[in-house]
Amino acid sequence: MKQFITAILLLLSMNSFAHSSYCDGFYEGYRMVKGDFVTLPICPIEPATPVGSTPFREGVKMGIKWAMREVA
Repeated sequence: MKQFITAILLLLSMNSFAHSSYCDGFYEGYRMVKGDFVTLPICPIEPATPVGSTPFREGVKMGIKWAMREVA
């Protein structure tokens, strides 16, 4: 039972690190469009990362998309 709980905690911690990288990219992309002194939205749920990309890069693309959506 201890091994099962340890495995679950390990998987959750790995997912939180990946999500952190995605969120960092999201906020970076959002600031590229809106500027540095803007109130940031809550980071969306991380989608699957395509082959040849990184979670950070996908976060930047999503942040830019969200910021541009709010401009129009």
